[in-house]
Amino acid sequence: MIKALMYHDIRDYSNSKYLNRYELKSFMTINQFKDKLKYLKKNYNIISTSDIPNVIGSKDKHAVLTFDDGLLDHYYVAEILNDMGLSGTFLIPTQAVRDRIIMNVHKIQFLLASIDEKELVKRILNLTPKDIPNKHLWERYSVSQWKDNWWTPEMVFVTNFLRYYDKGDITDRLFSNIITTDDAGFCDDFYLNEKQVHEMVSAGHEIGGHGFLSSPLTAIRDQENDIIQSLDYVRKFYKGDIVFSYPNGKYNKDTLKILKKYNCKYAYTTVKENVDNNTSMLEIPRYDAPQDLIL
Repeated sequence: MIKALMYHDIRDYSNSKYLNRYELKSFMTINQFKDKLKYLKKNYNIISTSDIPNVIGSKDKHAVLTFDDGLLDHYYVAEILNDMGLSGTFLIPTQAVRDRIIMNVHKIQFLLASIDEKELVKRILNLTPKDIPNKHLWERYSVSQWKDNWWTPEMVFVTNFLRYYDKGDITDRLFSNIITTDDAGFCDDFYLNEKQVHEMVSAGHEIGGHGFLSSPLTAIRDQENDIIQSLDYVRKFYKGDIVFSYPNGKYNKDTLKILKKYNCKYAYTTVKENVDNNTSMLEIPRYDAPQDLIL
């Protein structure tokens, strides 16, 4: 039996001015992570992504640790794993790590953590062209796609609207006005840099792709170009079998064809299931570790 586990932010955030963000269920403190890691090491064999074909179908319990978004947190996570003799699979977004450009999803998250949700909705609608009535926009974007949704309608609207309707102009204006105009400085405090990625590979960790933009691939006009840039960037650091994770879990048949075409061997989804003999290696399911791994 194999469980693949997905992590994002792992940091101590008691002094953060973005406390509302880090208190969300998706994030963990360092001590919470260490506690769960001890549990996993005791109850599972921790393996790398490339080990999956070798143990699939085994009666033993195995777990794969994956980390999305190329966060600075993961550099310190890698050190924790090193100390425990474990390895992880770190999925990095090209534009954020290489070009120091903030991922759109993170701009949205920090906006939600910095201003009242209802006030943020008002500001968004005030910046929106009036060709579509606000009521229609609200009805379309305030409904969650997730069955286990625990967000407020305002959080859902802000996230969906800025991801799928806005072309970046509204998000960028709000982020500059509310958070910072120093994108490069923000990236240095939030994302991995290339030197750190090289160190992680040297320590025995897997590096994979998380898209060029790390935006939902099904919403990108030229997803092939996005994937090519992501995979080529990964190959700059890592010479093993290429791993990918679908940003926001979004992909389609075209995505699978593109990954096969460019020799990507493994890809992670956000479907919550165990890995078994019927699992496609380009559709590997993952549990959200902070929410689904209950000790």
